[in-house]
Amino acid sequence: MKRAFSRRRLLTLAVLSALGVFSAEAADYPNRPIHVVVPWPPGGPTDAVARVLSQEISETLRQPVVIDNKAGATGVLGSDFVAKAAPDGYTIVVAGTASHSLAKIANAKLPYDPLKDFRPVIEYGRYPVAIFVGSQTTITNLTEFIAQARAAKDGLSIGLPGVGSVSHLYAQLLATKTGAKLTFVPYRGDAPARLDLLSGNIHGIASTPDFGLIADGKARLIGSTGTQRWPQTPDVPTFAEAGFPDLVGFIVWGFAVPAGTPDDIVKILNEATNKALQSERVKRIMVDNAYFVSGGTPDALWTVFARQISEFGDVIRSGAVKFE
Repeated sequence: MKRAFSRRRLLTLAVLSALGVFSAEAADYPNRPIHVVVPWPPGGPTDAVARVLSQEISETLRQPVVIDNKAGATGVLGSDFVAKAAPDGYTIVVAGTASHSLAKIANAKLPYDPLKDFRPVIEYGRYPVAIFVGSQTTITNLTEFIAQARAAKDGLSIGLPGVGSVSHLYAQLLATKTGAKLTFVPYRGDAPARLDLLSGNIHGIASTPDFGLIADGKARLIGSTGTQRWPQTPDVPTFAEAGFPDLVGFIVWGFAVPAGTPDDIVKILNEATNKALQSERVKRIMVDNAYFVSGGTPDALWTVFARQISEFGDVIRSGAVKFE
């Protein structure tokens, strides 16, 4: 037993040395399972990507990396759990725009400070907000979407994965900037919204695109808040390309750890995640779920979140967006 443990320790240290992150402070890390808290339900794209990414990280660090789903309050419940965890590198949170940017502005009772109570590890991916419509409509592009939303007496009904979500913010901003009349219908996640879309109960959805529905001809993508087109839909321009350069934004995802986590441990996790992002398996699951792969330094994640907090605050204070 001791021989097996020693061999594992030597292998772990060899990997860390190869990554250039070995030091006395981190010499014994990790020596037990690491827990990644996903503050969203199992089965969705956030969960799917986190699971595959964690498997790759586990192979590099030679310790189990366990997914714990702690969903609730648009990511706040799980994030608060990690904010209060020991700063030892064994509890990581999937930090997203909803829980670490928008929540700072929209939630007056937020139980943690998104930047001060955590340390960034890495931004591993991002995706823009998309609007896609059901095949029962005649809408094929953004121009037609705006025209019909203006002309219809009651406008168009748009499903949302929750009130006060990032998708809600950008969809409301689209309506404000274009004069489109949109009635927002909140759901508890994407799945029930997509069922209503297929049933013809709503005209469209503002969220992550469902490329399966789009490929089957059951839905049509009309645009996104991105800076580049998705490879699955290369013929669909972004909102910026369609003449709305202000409608650019992303839902950003990364890893964060409790404030006070040692520098060397943050560096180990950052390097291991950057390595995992080079895996074809990780790239495939991310592309399939509409992500654009990121990677980089820890501080880059906080730079993005700080900018989003400022931008979202300006938009909400201007009155351009009201979460009603």
